[in-house]
This record gives sequence, C-alpha cells and structure tokens, in this order.
Amino acid sequence: MIWILSLILVVVILIPTYVTLAFYLVWHYDRRNFQAPPAEGERDPLRGSAVARAILVEAASLTFLSGTYPLRLLHDASPKRARACDHRPVILVHGYGGNSANFLWMQWRLRRQGFRNVYAVSYTPPHINARKLAAQVARHVENVLARTGAEQVDLVCHSMGGPLTRYALKNLGLAGKVNKVITLGSPHYGTRISSLFPARGAAAQMRYRSPFLEELAEGGQCPGETRFYCLYSELDNFVMPASTATLADAEENLHLPYLGHCALLYSPRVARAVCERLKAD
Repeated sequence: MIWILSLILVVVILIPTYVTLAFYLVWHYDRRNFQAPPAEGERDPLRGSAVARAILVEAASLTFLSGTYPLRLLHDASPKRARACDHRPVILVHGYGGNSANFLWMQWRLRRQGFRNVYAVSYTPPHINARKLAAQVARHVENVLARTGAEQVDLVCHSMGGPLTRYALKNLGLAGKVNKVITLGSPHYGTRISSLFPARGAAAQMRYRSPFLEELAEGGQCPGETRFYCLYSELDNFVMPASTATLADAEENLHLPYLGHCALLYSPRVARAVCERLKAD
C-alpha cells in the first residue's frame, strides 16, 4: 500500500513538472522565432538563475493547482452569505480548464486584508463557445449583486477569465455593474499556444488575434466604463507574446517579472498588487 501511495505521489508531481517544462520549451521557441516588441515594463535580457527558479515555482504551482482541483466540490457548495463590509464584493473568475478552487489561496489572502464578501465562481465546460461561458460569468455577477444588495462588484480574473469578463461587460448587460477588473495573465488578444489545442470552442477563440478577440476589441478595449488593471509577466508560459496580456486603454499595465502562468495565482507579489488596487479609490 505504501509503495502504491508513493507511486501516485510521484506521478502527481512528475506530470505537472513535465507539462511545465513542455510549455516552457514552447515559450522559448516562440520567443526566439516570433520577435515582438517588449511589453511595458518588461526586462530584457532575462537572468538564467532567476528563470530556473521561476520554472521550479511554476511547476510547484501547477502541482498545487492540480492537487486542489477536486476541492471545487466543497468550495462551490460553501455558504455564500453576505457580510457587512466597507468594500465592494469581489468575484474571482478562473481561466481555461480551471475552477473556483484555483483561487483558494487568493481568496484567503483577500479575506485577511478585510475583504469579507469574496466569491470564487466556476464556469463549465471550458471547451464550449466563449460567448456561452461569458454568459455564465454574467449570471454569477448578477447573483452576487442580488445576494449582497451591492450596486457594483470588482472582479479578479485569471487567464481566459479576462476576455470572458470583457465580453460580458460589452454584450451581456454588465456595463455599470462592475467597477474594477484586475486581470492576471489574461490573453486579451489571444495566445499562440492555443494553436496546440483542438480548434474548437473557446480554445480556438483564444488563439492569437482570433476573429472573436478582434471583434471584442472594437469600440474600446475596456468596455462598460470599467477600470481595468492588467497584471502580467514576461515569463508567462501560456500567454504568448506577453504583450497580449495588456490593454492600451487600461488604467495600468503592471509587469511582475519571473512569474509563470499558474504562479500568478499564488504569488505574494500578485496578491499585494491585487489588494492595493482593490482598495484604491
């Protein structure tokens, strides 16, 4: 029995590590063969030792994310009662293939900073049309507004959660109901790594400069008079190029160096930046 558990533990660790290394090989190939102007604040060149540490942290982050994935069953079923608070409710929106459990650590950090009404939501299944997924995000926002009696909410979005939120603001009636949106490694103009996924549903719509994302940017990148803050890293191994995680019309595009895609969810630097921007007037 012990050796079986040990084997399972090894597999649980090795698979995320392999996936992390594979995606960083793609990241390296993309960086060498598709030269793009550096995003705002990006450092160049990267330091080898810092990159190696970042890859290890990313592998650990993906391992933790995978290990906590089933906790959605408990997390989604947890009580969601409104509590008296000076801050607007905060809704956490995950990325492609994720669920509400991806934000367990971020939710804990926000509550420690005084945000009492923090709601992590799930949308499924990830492979369907992004417009249908955005409709689920919109329903979650409406439900939180009704539950808390608040006039507006703030959203923190990881990865694909950013474009879905922008679509909901532009097309699904959320304009005026969302004060701030903070995106973490969101491919606002898509990512070239999506070409490795089956060309269907949201994966196809998240391809770099896809028709869906080009249409989404028409008439303004930040819809609904909502203030956008884009947090990103040049070492994001899912968002390629890094500049696609920024918006020219955003209040701020903040570069946080040496963080992988999943590490953005668990980084103390990211948590501090999110809290500061949520608390700012």
